[in-house]
Amino acid sequence: EMSPEDRQAMIEGMVAQLSERLATAGGPAEDWAKLIRALGVLQDTERASAIYDEAQTRFAGDDAALSFLKEAALEAGLVP
Repeated sequence: EMSPEDRQAMIEGMVAQLSERLATAGGPAEDWAKLIRALGVLQDTERASAIYDEAQTRFAGDDAALSFLKEAALEAGLVP
């Protein structure tokens, strides 16, 4: 059993690892969407918004990826 604090720290660590990997190596739109959603759950909407902006630039011209990313942004509360 993990304490709520330990669970939160573990989640934040996983989010940080995903963020670092995407920043250095990139990744598919699904991973960017996962990060956007996770940041929304953590209520870090400022960072989620910055990640969403970066992902939109990286996947410009890929309508399927952009649609997927927009859905993640909606779930994270970034766009109406």
